[in-house]
Parts: sequence; structure tokens; C-alpha cells
Amino acid sequence: MKNRIIKVSLLIVITIATLWITVFVLASGMKNCKEDTVGKINGVVAHDLDFKMTIWGASTAQFNFNPQIIIDSLHISTMNMGIDGTNIDQYAGLLNEFISYTEESEYLVIALDIHGGLANRNSYYHLHNWVHNIDNDNIYNCLSDIDKQTMFKLKYVPFYSLIKYDKHAFPYFRKSIFNKRKDYAISNYGFKSKGNTIIETGGKRTNFEIEIDERSFNKVKYAVEKASEQGIKCMVIITPCFVEGLSQISNRADFITKIETLKTAKVKVVNLSNCYISKEPKYFKDNTHLNAKGADELTKLFVKKIKEYDHNGWSY
Repeated sequence: MKNRIIKVSLLIVITIATLWITVFVLASGMKNCKEDTVGKINGVVAHDLDFKMTIWGASTAQFNFNPQIIIDSLHISTMNMGIDGTNIDQYAGLLNEFISYTEESEYLVIALDIHGGLANRNSYYHLHNWVHNIDNDNIYNCLSDIDKQTMFKLKYVPFYSLIKYDKHAFPYFRKSIFNKRKDYAISNYGFKSKGNTIIETGGKRTNFEIEIDERSFNKVKYAVEKASEQGIKCMVIITPCFVEGLSQISNRADFITKIETLKTAKVKVVNLSNCYISKEPKYFKDNTHLNAKGADELTKLFVKKIKEYDHNGWSY
């Protein structure tokens, strides 16, 4: 009986130790990743990334703004901080963390698409990108808005994080383990191209309403207020939407009106949802994402706007 108790106790100890080591190795590996999306997140949490200009948003930031054009035109360090599938409701904590420490920042740009830019999330997108950094208060509090119970379990329930890593996390983990880097390797300054595919026009018309949620709006408002208090020039851009898709949104004017309330003496709001780019199929991959040609065109238009504001002044 005594031997049996010892064996069972030993098995429990070994199991707990194995789980603890697994969690530690996974979290450490993910924290050490310095590439692509996870590299962006880790770099901000570690206060390692700082640039004169940063562009924030979901895929309509990441796929629509080409930092190389900005760097070549304005001669300032630039990083596209957009994260695919992750709007302001999920990444606002990361943005707030950046604002809390940046010393280089001169321009902060938030790109919002009219389809989902102010939609609240009811579930996480690629939570594995964030699990290892929930000890950061800004990130934890932001993610808790979406699902308090999951965040509580991740922070306080031992080994719960193991079920939140999936196959999409392991490429990052593998890179950090087998290709240890001292410097960050974020390709194309965070920009990803949608290639040269052109949108198919003349599809079936279906009218619908988009979400305009107060929680997401307040996260945008808080970020630009904090940044502008630090003397950072802030711009909120409503990105181009292909004209056929735009015409189907019955409450599009409400979205634009809501975003325009962010205008202050230090915050510019630029509505490009229905600009000349919106009317050209050759620039679009789908209704909200530009292809490579469209991204270059939008970035050139953006640079032109920045130059105009710098010349004429940022105050309204």
C-alpha cells in the first residue's frame, strides 16, 4: 500500500513537472520570437520597437499601406503594425502599450475599414499570438473585454494555456527555438501584399448594416487622445471600399459621422472610403482589401496627405 501511494505520488509529481516544463518552454519560445506578427507583438511588449511612424489596424492596415514608399518619400522610420483579422477591439492593448513608452513616434495612424473597423469581437482571432503576453496589463485588460472568463483562466488556472495554442503557433515557436535572433526580422516593415488579383465586379447586390459599437470606438478615441497628449500627430483613416460594396452598406453615413467626431486640433480624420481609388476595380482584391497596385496607390495618396498637413499645419 505504501509503495502504491509512493508510485501514484511520483506519477502526479512527474505529470505536473512535465506540464509545467511544457508551458514554460512554449511561453518562452513564443516570447523570444522576433518575426512577423508575433514579433510585432513581442517587440512592443518588450519595448524594443519604436519608429517615427506606425500604422495600426487589422488587415486593411497590414495589406493596404506599403511602408517602403513612406520611407522613400518622407525619410522617416516606419512600421506597419497591422495584424490580419485583429481589429481595434482586440489589439488596442498593444497600441496603448506602444503609446506608453514610445520616444521616437511623430505620427500615429489608425486605419479603419468601414465594414468591420468598429465591430466588437465576441471571440478571439488567433489567440495563440497573445497567450504568452497576457501578463502585460494593457493586453490582459483589452482581451478581457472580449472574454473575461477565458482571460481569467489563462492567468490563474495552471496549464490552461496549453489548450489555447494550436498548429498556427508552432511555426513561430519553431523559428524562435531553431533560429534564435538578436534582432527583429519583420519582413517588408510589417506590410503584406495581396498580389495582383483584381476584384470581380457586378456581383449580386445585398444591402446590410455594419456594426458601429461604442466599445471599439472608445478604444480608438482613447488611443488618439493619449498619443496626441504626448505631441504625436494622429490620423484616423477610413480606408477605401470598392464602390459596389460600399453602396450596399445602408448605414455607411453613420460610420463616417461617428469617426469624424474624433477630430480635434491634434487629430486628423481622413475619409477615403469613397475616394477615386474606390471607383477603380484594378486596385482591389475584394471590397475592402487592395491588391499590390492599390496598396501602392493608397500609400502615395497617404504620403501626399501627410505632406499637405505638415505644410499647412495639423490644427483644424
